[in-house]
Amino acid sequence: MTAIDSFSSAGPRLLAKPTGTTACVLAFSIGAFIQLSMPLTDLYQIPNVRGIFFAFIVAIFTFRFLSGEPIKSGSPLIMSYLALSLFWAVGISYSRAPTYGMSKAVLAASYIWALGTVIYNLIDDLRVGKAFLDGLVVGGILLVGITAAEFGNPIELIRSSNRFFRLRLGEEGNPIMLARHLALVLTTMATFIAVRRKWIDLTWSVPIGLLTCAYLVATGSKGPLLALLTSLACAPIFLVKKTMTRLVMIVGLLAISFTGGLALLELLPKAFIQERFLDKIQNLSLRLPGYTAAINAILNGDPVALMIGHGTGDFGYLELRHDGRAYPHNLFLEVAYENGVVGLAILLTALSIPLLATMRAAKYPLYMAHKALLAGLAASYIASVINAQFSGDLGANLLIGMLGAATVSITRLEAKTDFGKA
Repeated sequence: MTAIDSFSSAGPRLLAKPTGTTACVLAFSIGAFIQLSMPLTDLYQIPNVRGIFFAFIVAIFTFRFLSGEPIKSGSPLIMSYLALSLFWAVGISYSRAPTYGMSKAVLAASYIWALGTVIYNLIDDLRVGKAFLDGLVVGGILLVGITAAEFGNPIELIRSSNRFFRLRLGEEGNPIMLARHLALVLTTMATFIAVRRKWIDLTWSVPIGLLTCAYLVATGSKGPLLALLTSLACAPIFLVKKTMTRLVMIVGLLAISFTGGLALLELLPKAFIQERFLDKIQNLSLRLPGYTAAINAILNGDPVALMIGHGTGDFGYLELRHDGRAYPHNLFLEVAYENGVVGLAILLTALSIPLLATMRAAKYPLYMAHKALLAGLAASYIASVINAQFSGDLGANLLIGMLGAATVSITRLEAKTDFGKA
């Protein structure tokens, strides 16, 4: 295949608009970085490479801007991300936990607004979008390989585990973060196969997929599993126009998930199932007290706090009585308490834009590969939003902005050829 040049010419200045090959390489690198840097930096205590990576992509876009190519930053999605970032920043000034609020706001603004803007500008061609997907897949496979090298046979690992076992990378690692990225591996691999539509891909994807499922279950994390299954059921609703086709696809996906669940029940130790899934679902683990505390504080707050919240990071003080990290494990409640009705309204607007864009794009005829890429990114985005309602705080649910920007970028592109068969 010849080198791709998806972008129009911008005169003799090569850097005014990067060539298709350059853009694809950068998109691939971002995808791989997303899948590897978050779980490995946070869970496996490797050196933090985020600063170097951000300096790299900021330098490229600064060079691009200085070369005459404007950066698109006025779209409704990017403006809503910017409004959220500014509101979070202002909220630090009246928070009782400003240190926690600052760290959370910086992380969220960097990954949701800054990197979201980069992805939105970079995915200017369907082949660049596919390169981004390829990077996610390759990074995900490397993550699964690292997990396999660390823990070995997942079946033996689970069979020999005790009732309180949870697979995690690093002594202080959070298994939820690992589970979230393993779930993304499954979604992106399925999308990759649907885009390419080549039987040869089944020879490597099926065993890797089964291995990923086993490690995902071994984390004992229910939020990413629930988010994954729900996203697969929701994606057809946004992309398929005929009601009967939607129902058939949803029923089929649920049937496959149910069958896979029954198979796992036969392999998993009964004590592990009882402790990690049944008991924790019955008592909602530690989630319900956090929900209750946030709701009571919101309802009992004064009118000003109801409108603009108690300050970014303030739930840490509410829960711990000092400036520390604590959150209600629900993004909506977290933002409603800390940033009020105004912050929640901006958040809901930002979260709805990729879904509305996907529904609009589904009304037009798309090539199969284009629709598959859009479906996969939309499913990954939906999963990230759902997962944010069960685990982590704003600074831990950083996939939302990146996947939302990628989804919107794909909806606004037109394909002249079925690039999946290229």
